Amino acid sequence: MVLVVAVVVVLAALWVTGVLPWGSKGSSGPGGVPTFDGAASEAQPAANGEPGGPWSASAGVGIRLPLALTIPTVNLSQYLTAINSAVGCEVTLLGNLPSQEVLAATPASADPGHAAFWVVVFVNGTGGAVGVMVNEGAATPLFSVGGNATCREYLDALAPYPSGSPDSPAIIAAVNASGGSAFLLAHPNATQVFVGISAIIIQPAWEVVYTTCSPTVVTGVTGYEFNATVSGTTVQKHTTGNVSCSLPAGVSLDAPAAGTPLVPTPPATAGSAPGKAI
Repeated sequence: MVLVVAVVVVLAALWVTGVLPWGSKGSSGPGGVPTFDGAASEAQPAANGEPGGPWSASAGVGIRLPLALTIPTVNLSQYLTAINSAVGCEVTLLGNLPSQEVLAATPASADPGHAAFWVVVFVNGTGGAVGVMVNEGAATPLFSVGGNATCREYLDALAPYPSGSPDSPAIIAAVNASGGSAFLLAHPNATQVFVGISAIIIQPAWEVVYTTCSPTVVTGVTGYEFNATVSGTTVQKHTTGNVSCSLPAGVSLDAPAAGTPLVPTPPATAGSAPGKAI
């Protein structure tokens, strides 16, 4: 579970803090609203351009928004505290970060399990990982992951996503049949987040979140959320309820320098309970 949580924290933090694509639209691949498999195919050439390969897709997060968002690039270091303290990983941003970028909306007509924005994590089998973002067909390397021996132990546990495994539409079909459709019917403008991961000791697992929280909220408000855990295409559990939409306490809005390690700041002191960051 630590491995799954670490990957989810990295990917979700990238969305919540607005570190978004700055590449130009690709001329080939699955197009602007792919599935996970399609996004992985679009991201593969970008991953191949990073040192340390060959790279194989292992995990991904899709973000499906009803409206496009212009979001500033901000400091991720506070979000990486949990990863650093748990597994000693160091995440380094790649490329030149703009001051802000536009996260594309996913058309309402797009089939379930498709999204305009994905981050796909690739592994090399020797303790390395890179994340590539895909925004409406634009694939750009976003971050690399390394660290101490403990971090490498977790990275080594990641495995290539098995060929022939259920793609995101099959995952979302199972989720929607277990209460997801009812939630979306009641909250048609909810943000949808799909997180999938493959590891050596488990079959591909997915976490799916539908939430009324805005991805840009910086003050505490209450939202409503549906959450489902999926193994294969079987929904293991699902919950619905109120959540705090706040970003964690003490988050800085300073822009980080590209190409430098993001060093986590100390955790919040007792009594300063952070809010829910999706």
